Parts: sequence; structure tokens; C-alpha cells
Amino acid sequence: MVTVTSQARISLLSLRVDGRTYRSYTPNTTNFSRAVTLDLRPGAHDIELVSKTPNDVTEYRLTVIEDSAPPTMQFTKPISVAGESLEESYDVDRSRVTVAGTLHDRSNVTRVEIEHTYRYTHADRSEGGRDRTIIRDPNGSVSWPVRLIPPQQTSTETTNRIEITLYDQFDQVRRYEFNLTVTDEARPEIAITDLEALYRTSEMRVNFSVSDAVAIRSVRVSTAEDPRLGRHRLLSLDPEEQPVEAEFTHTVAVDEGAPTLTLVATDASGQQRVVSRDLNYSALITPETRFETRRTRFRGEDRVSAVGSVSQGKIARVRVETVAPNGSVLDIQTVHSGTVVSRVDVNETLQAETDAYPVRVRVRTLDATGVEYLESVTLSRPSIARTQTETETAFPQPTSVRSTASPSRRATATPDSTPAGATNWTVAEWLPEPITLATQSTRESSRTDMALLVVTLVVGLLFLLRF
Repeated sequence: MVTVTSQARISLLSLRVDGRTYRSYTPNTTNFSRAVTLDLRPGAHDIELVSKTPNDVTEYRLTVIEDSAPPTMQFTKPISVAGESLEESYDVDRSRVTVAGTLHDRSNVTRVEIEHTYRYTHADRSEGGRDRTIIRDPNGSVSWPVRLIPPQQTSTETTNRIEITLYDQFDQVRRYEFNLTVTDEARPEIAITDLEALYRTSEMRVNFSVSDAVAIRSVRVSTAEDPRLGRHRLLSLDPEEQPVEAEFTHTVAVDEGAPTLTLVATDASGQQRVVSRDLNYSALITPETRFETRRTRFRGEDRVSAVGSVSQGKIARVRVETVAPNGSVLDIQTVHSGTVVSRVDVNETLQAETDAYPVRVRVRTLDATGVEYLESVTLSRPSIARTQTETETAFPQPTSVRSTASPSRRATATPDSTPAGATNWTVAEWLPEPITLATQSTRESSRTDMALLVVTLVVGLLFLLRF
């Protein structure tokens, strides 16, 4: 309907669609009203109305959307389908799905309703239910999780029907309906995530997880030879309560030997996964000692660096020591003591003996149960570049000491007192040959010369007195 009112006479009205003249009128009155039907293609269009009076020209503009079709949805999950209609049923390989897709409409989708209707048989009874979700102003797309009822080994009927209804701003409606059939061809998965030795109670704690794409019906734990005699950690017979993943913590006594733990997981359709593990309690308690060979070495001739780590197991105390070739302990350091830990880093400097090789570096580790473990590495003579500053000492020249009697003291035998065949001796001839001494200092040389001179004089006087 086009209605125009003016105080002056309207001489021309022009109705334009997307810039082109669609209708023209010459009313020559001050009031004009006319019903106009626009034959438009789907989509948005620019509408313009131009009116002329003797005094001026006036324009009116607006946008018209031709929307005579309901909205549509292009599905991306759990199916990939686009169009106005879908198949009756689709297969999916999991029970947790997401209904998602993009929305298309010439105007605007204002509301989306998702309804899940399910039916199944349980304990010889027919069960069912419905979940309904309303999404307002979806802004061009929708994504919503839906929990499907998984097929059961004992069930003869399981259906999951999905109904999606789209509304646009003109209340035009489109509805999609289809079934989702859950197929279950994969067995459950079991993962042992952690083993911990409980040394105070001689037990082992086992953490493990179970998962299945469809549903988990039961999980059983056994240490018996027959795994069917184990304990149920999960037993869910209600299809609406069966999980797709679960985590467990189980404690096993290990008083003697290494028991075998067997885990059995069964999914909703009856498929099983069996995992067995020998629980080696001793291996979880025993620590492991590692030396860093490049850093465990001599630091000089009488010191040793011990570098490494003790890891795994249950560590109560760590000591490191150096041991001489004869087995005696040269030095010992306590690296850790008190609390029980799973790792201790070693970086100690210890005493060694000079010129006593090889030297052993030994690590003593006490576990939480009181058992001590010894690990050692042997170091041979250190390959250290020795730099010595040699100082040259100026030694004095060797001194020759000769004792000679003076002429006034020389005694000569006369012919009357000298027996026939006797030889004339002087004191000088009885003295020893001169002695040469090499000394380390001038002071020591002087003292030695003086002492030698005194000895020579005493010997000479004794000879004179004798003859």
C-alpha cells in the first residue's frame, strides 16, 4: 500500500525498484493511496518513492526482503549433508555426537529446536525418553552435543531419532528428521597410567583408564589365575548411565613374588579387552644410580668430583665416598637423608690420596625398605697438565780446602837422630788430600771449611807430639 499526503497538490508519484521505475502516477491531488503488489525476485531490494509538488521534490527510501522460503541447514556433524531434505537414517560409530551446521535464510533464523527421542529395551522392558533444546538467535550456525543410547548386547531394539526445527523472522518453519544408528565394531581400550610401590604396607597402587567410543558396561580386576574371579570396579547395565571413559585406582598386595594383575573391560555390545601386567614390586623400590663420566674426575691430585644422580625407586638416603686401593674410606659425604624421594642429584667434592691410584667413587643408596645398594666408578691416575714453576738457585762454586803447615812449624830430622833407611816426613806429607764440597749456600760452605781446617790442625799437632 502506497499512501502520500501533502499540503500542496501532488503532480507526480514515481515508484522505483532497484533504481528502475516500477509504477508512475499523476494524482493532481493532495492525498493519494494505492495498493501495489511487487513482483520481486528472492532477496533484498531497494525501494524508492519520489513525489513532486509545485514547490519541491521529496524522496522516500526503504529495503524490502523477499523471503517466501523457510530457512535451511547445511549439516557438518555428525553427518555432512546440505539441502531441504535428508535420508531416513545415518550410521555413526560413537554414542557422543555433536549436531552442528550452518544456517541459511533470506531474512534471519531466529530459533532452532533440537529434539532427541530414544527407545530401547532393558530387563525385558521397553524404555524411552526425550531431550529437547532450544537455541535462540543462533547467529548463522548451531552446535549442540547429543548423547545417543548405545546398542546393548541383550537389547533387541535401540533407536535414536533426531528432529531439528528452524524458524525465521517471518515464522517460516523447516523441520529435519532422521535416525542415528550407533555401530559398535571396536573393542574398549585399557591404559595403565601409573604404578606406585606402597613400601609401608607392601602393596602396589595401580592407576589405569578405560575408554570406548560407544559405552563401557563393566570393568573387572583380578590377580587370580582365572581372571573371571576378579572384582568388578564398574558394572553399568543401564544404557543411559554407561560411560565412554573412566579412571580407576586399584591396590594390590605384593607380600611374596610378583603377582600378575589382569584388567578386563567389556563394552555395551559385549566386546572385551584384556590386559595383564606382572607387578614387580622390587623393581619399583630399587633405585638406579648414574654417574656423569665426564664430570666425575680428579680435581687436582688429592680431590675428586663426584657428579651423577640416583633416580626411580624409593630413596631414603644417599651417601658418596672415595675409597683407596687398599679398601680404606678416604672421605664420605651424605647427599640426602630423611624423607623418601624418587630422585637425588649428586654433585660433591671429596678427598683422595696423593699418589695412591686407582681411586673408587662409591655411592651408597638406602631404599625405603632398608636395603642398601652400592654403585661405584674407578678413577685412574689423573691426567692433569701439571705446571710447575722451577726456580733456579745460584749454588756457590765448590770450595777446595787444603791445609798447609807454615815453614816455621816444619820439623826436619837430623842425621844423628834419623835411623838408617828412615824417610824424612813433614807434617804436610801426613795431611789428607784436599777435600772438595758442593754446598747449597755461602753460609753452609764457610762453616764446613772452618770445621775441616780445625780437624786438619788437630791431626797435625798429634803427629808432631808423637814424633
